[in-house]
Amino acid sequence: MSQTIETTTSVTVIHGAMLSFETIGVADAEAAPQRVRELHETLLRVIDGTVTLELAGKTRALTIEDEARIAAGTPHRLWSTGDGDARIVQEFRRIH
Repeated sequence: MSQTIETTTSVTVIHGAMLSFETIGVADAEAAPQRVRELHETLLRVIDGTVTLELAGKTRALTIEDEARIAAGTPHRLWSTGDGDARIVQEFRRIH
């Protein structure tokens, strides 16, 4: 099963931080692409649905209002594991 990811809005906010709103499609772990942001740390927050995050070899289910911090350069994957698509907001901050 392939995964759909749709970025609906990306905006740059104060001090160069960027916010991205994404809709994550239902998939299994193998279908979720690996992500790595070499120069940015990420704060991910679930705003609708259930997302599974694979980070540093561990998986964790995140539901509405749950957050996860992802250090720059850390490979990770995420996918919707609920009844339908999930929506997340991510804040990216450039590391110095």
